[in-house]
Amino acid sequence: MALVSIITPAYNCRNTIKGTYDSVLSQTFKDWEWIIVDDCSKDDSCSFIKELAKNEPRIIVLQTPKNGGSAVARNIALKHASGRYITFLDSDDLLDPNYLESQLDFIKDN
Repeated sequence: MALVSIITPAYNCRNTIKGTYDSVLSQTFKDWEWIIVDDCSKDDSCSFIKELAKNEPRIIVLQTPKNGGSAVARNIALKHASGRYITFLDSDDLLDPNYLESQLDFIKDN
């Protein structure tokens, strides 16, 4: 059970998800799982994401049965999340390397 579940809806993000992937793997806090839900992308996003994730057991790749939008993808991911804390990350966003650590420090302090 990871302390933090990172949830990412993905749709046609082949050109941006690698940067997002790099920013998640660069986190100073390591007790996370990353759930990426492909929402029936029309490009090769899903296969690319699966290739990125194949050697990283903390990454879970799921697919929606039909295109339903980011809210549907997030809700599917929430059902699979095991973390005590949840954070949302879009497939074209980048995290500062200290993001998770600083957020958890803030939670503990407040």
